[in-house]
Amino acid sequence: MDDRHGKVCLCGRHHHGGDGHRAEGSLDRRTVMAALVTFPALGASPAWAQDLLDPTRLRSSRVGTEALATRSNRPPGWLGPEYARDMASSVTSAILSLVRAYGATADQIGKLQAEEKQLTDKLNEAIRNKEAILDEYRQGLFCSGCGRTKSDIISKGEQFPHSGQTIIKPTPEQIAAKERELQQGIDRLAQQLRDAKAKLAKLSPDIDAIRSQLFEGMGLWRTATSMERGIIRQEFAFDAQDYVQQRTVISRQIDTVIREAAAAQTIPAFQACIADARTWSDALAKCEDRHADDRGRMMTGLTNNDNSAQRQTASVQSTANEVASKITAFGLAGYLNILTTLMGRGSDGTSIAGAGYTFRMGKYDAAGFGEILPRVAEFISRASSLVIGTAPGYNMPASQELAKLDRALAQVEPKLAAALELRRQQEAAAALERQQEEARRQAEAQAREQQLGNTPGSGS
Repeated sequence: MDDRHGKVCLCGRHHHGGDGHRAEGSLDRRTVMAALVTFPALGASPAWAQDLLDPTRLRSSRVGTEALATRSNRPPGWLGPEYARDMASSVTSAILSLVRAYGATADQIGKLQAEEKQLTDKLNEAIRNKEAILDEYRQGLFCSGCGRTKSDIISKGEQFPHSGQTIIKPTPEQIAAKERELQQGIDRLAQQLRDAKAKLAKLSPDIDAIRSQLFEGMGLWRTATSMERGIIRQEFAFDAQDYVQQRTVISRQIDTVIREAAAAQTIPAFQACIADARTWSDALAKCEDRHADDRGRMMTGLTNNDNSAQRQTASVQSTANEVASKITAFGLAGYLNILTTLMGRGSDGTSIAGAGYTFRMGKYDAAGFGEILPRVAEFISRASSLVIGTAPGYNMPASQELAKLDRALAQVEPKLAAALELRRQQEAAAALERQQEEARRQAEAQAREQQLGNTPGSGS
């Protein structure tokens, strides 16, 4: 026998623990009750459908319309926790794609930064060399054969001028041509530097947009995880309202049973009270079981929410660390290192702030900057309007009500047993009287027959 509810009550149902019921003789009394209520004059036992209390199967005097309360109090358009859970999962996927895009963009920026530095150094060197080369060139300090300057030839450990060559004094035209040649190299480097800077300038808005979207994404993720927790808690609050309504009906009927038990005088009345007590004790146990299941489901949902949040945060952190380790651009890797501190876990407040309104689910192009996605806008609206109510409780423990019911039935049982015994004695006495009357009639009949047989002439 399942002992989830603790001791066995007089009406054949298990009790929840801690109710202070008497344990002595409970099983024997239950056996007695089972035998007593098998007498005629009892209605059919109720069948339990989805509703704990089925008015179509119980005596109409025992139940009102309140007993119909089940899972019917969800508002129109209500969405379960999976709505927010799916959004959190989608946002996590979008954040991961943004982290990778951040890494790819930062890699381009790193390469362009290195190229910019290299080109800047070359340009500065070319500008410095131009004046030095022209100064030597004007003095004729260059080789007539190779055209290189004296300082260049000597820096390579060669003889100036080269063997068989001479030092030539250039003409103004040659000097101008040499200056144009050197300037062309400088202009080339300057253009390459401008191109690199232009590419960097185009990438800066992209990296800024990704940063902004990552921040918004973390906000929407927190909104989603918090909303899931809020929906889970609110659904328990809805179910707790059903529970209180059910308990109210059951308590009223238990009180009625107790009153009728005190007033019962006949065997059918005693039997009806016992049957009703069993019905409402069973209803109370089922009501308590379902309420406990509701609470367990809420706690499981909240635990799963925490676990999912930890997995998603760890996934983002792992990807961010991997991407950050490959970034060479100065100052860009550090942002990813602090990224997941913005995630954390869902909160359990009575309302949800609704951050992440401008998150674009992975897009970051400048053309759509500031865009509000309809899906995100609707989600934020739902999250912001969700108000998490407090789950109500019933003002009397079930064990206390069952104890009251047991005490009442403890008075009914001996009365019913005495009434049944009296009826048995009366029926036995009546049967004996009938037997005696039959025996008397038979004796009288025999006497008459004998008298007739002894009358003279009767033999002829």
